[in-house]
Amino acid sequence: MTTHSITRLTGPLELGARFDGFLVDLWGVVHDGEQLFPGVVDALGALADRGAKLCFLSNSSRLGALLADHLVALGIPRTLFTEVVSSGDVTRRALIERDPAVFRGLPEDVRVLHIGNPAYVPWLFELGFTFVDSFDLADLVVATGTVADEGSLLELRDRLAPLAARGTPLVCTNPDRVVISKTGLHIAPGAVAQVYETIGGPTFLYGKPHPPIYLEAMKRLGLPAARVVAIGDMLETDVLGARRASLHAVLVLDSGVHALELGLAPDDARLQALFLRAGIRPDAVLARFAEPV
Repeated sequence: MTTHSITRLTGPLELGARFDGFLVDLWGVVHDGEQLFPGVVDALGALADRGAKLCFLSNSSRLGALLADHLVALGIPRTLFTEVVSSGDVTRRALIERDPAVFRGLPEDVRVLHIGNPAYVPWLFELGFTFVDSFDLADLVVATGTVADEGSLLELRDRLAPLAARGTPLVCTNPDRVVISKTGLHIAPGAVAQVYETIGGPTFLYGKPHPPIYLEAMKRLGLPAARVVAIGDMLETDVLGARRASLHAVLVLDSGVHALELGLAPDDARLQALFLRAGIRPDAVLARFAEPV
């Protein structure tokens, strides 16, 4: 990868003159799962005053409507954002429409093995599938949750190995492999999909960085790609997905996934090394989704 100079933004409003639409990640950019980061509401208000259309784009197994309610409960006025699109939304549609890539060759009455907390994805149990607890009986695996640690992930991989060997498809509702919280990095559902893929299992994901979630978000924004910028905290999902969708990409540094590796206010050398290792680079970086004070 060629080394280029790094464009550092002071705040998202710097992008307001060039872009009409914003695709903004949630966890690690807007909040930490429990509370909003400082300055987020003011930054959103400043963009709204400029007439920007803002769509939150999240690799969450929950539906976008519920995420919107959660954002309002956290303190973001509903008038400050246009849409919320989640990987749960686009995965749900793929399951409802019986995506041929997944369902080709499966029986009419598909027996589904669910990996995750059922209470977190009630929508999944409204789609008419037959759910089974036995790994031996599953025609399809749907992973909406994850495991506590690497040892548990390896145990799950071994239990899934016979399904991978017989070509059982696995659909994952959240492609993120890690998530950051106040206590550090934790394994996310995408890690389940990754280990299944490594043992040869057919794996299907619809959230970032894959096209379906961007197609849905862009349809809702109704803007050309040249007028839309994506802002996120993870290179392998937010920045790569924006690149694939021909969108301008901005990486948030100090509140997101890479903060533990980079530290606060990383210099250009450290950023260049990260981009080279990842094989992905953003168009610009932003310390936090907030305006300078």
